[in-house]
Amino acid sequence: MEQRAARWIEGRRDVLLICHHSPDGDALGSLLGLGLALERLPAGPEKQVHLVCADPIPEEARHLPGWERVITPESPAWSARAGWLSADPGRSAVISVDCSSPDRLGQAYDTGLWAGVPLLNIDHHPTNTCFGQLNWVEPKAAATAQILVGLIHAMNVPLDVDLATCLLHGILTDTRGFRTSNTSPDVLRTAVELMDHGAPFAALNDLIFNRRPLAAIQLWSQALQRMALRGRILSSEITQEIRQKTRYDIEGSAGLVSYLNTANEADIAVVFDERSDGTVGVSMRAVPGFDVSRVAVSLGGGGHAQAAGCTLSGSLAEVKARVLALLHETWESQAAPQL
Repeated sequence: MEQRAARWIEGRRDVLLICHHSPDGDALGSLLGLGLALERLPAGPEKQVHLVCADPIPEEARHLPGWERVITPESPAWSARAGWLSADPGRSAVISVDCSSPDRLGQAYDTGLWAGVPLLNIDHHPTNTCFGQLNWVEPKAAATAQILVGLIHAMNVPLDVDLATCLLHGILTDTRGFRTSNTSPDVLRTAVELMDHGAPFAALNDLIFNRRPLAAIQLWSQALQRMALRGRILSSEITQEIRQKTRYDIEGSAGLVSYLNTANEADIAVVFDERSDGTVGVSMRAVPGFDVSRVAVSLGGGGHAQAAGCTLSGSLAEVKARVLALLHETWESQAAPQL
């Protein structure tokens, strides 16, 4: 598949790269890493490459090379999007990275302008809906960034420190520092290769897992007071009141839900993130042996067995009741054989 995707890309002159909204480290590392690689192709037409995301780059990811080039719908450059891609489908391409379904592209994907442009979907989520004209989905890969290392080799682009840093950032994020069950010898070998090309393993590990804004810690302190353990499911919530009080307005709760998932008394952790647009973000984590992706998929979301999520319309109370009921059902169906 590496060679097929490489040939498909190399003939395009105008390329739009896009990742999912509320981007995590794998989405951003993949977006930036592939963007750098496309600009360094050794042969073929010079490319016009645009990096797009529906949401701003989180402050904690602004150490990555090229992060300031990512365009959001709020960016001044967004108004020029009609001229980014040619009307000729043989010349233009959209490439989505780390995105399991088209709705996850959010407002950054302008269907009115780009619906007719061929789309290459590169992802590792087992819940991917294969929404592209060309789909490269590797569920066994630990991260989309791992897949892209193979693509970059197929395009004959040499790795350098910037490329390696972006891609290792993605791998470290999605393996939680090589602690997830899909950490394989292959992904470890890929990480070593990226380190050999200058990726700063220790510094990235520290930035990803040990550093966060004070406002985020204050938000955690408020949310932790709202924890509730019911059976083996531990939940918490981030309300709009908490966000306003702590002045931390970055959407997402991956760090908090992963922290809750460390509790010995719980098999599943879930955090409900109340948003200003009337929706609630739901982030779920599970210990090995339990699968929360089936709940996420049933609610229109996606993810992995041990890390999944979705976004639902409704009040915080309504969404909590609905999701917790499903989580208890799935816990019982999965725990019964073990008991």
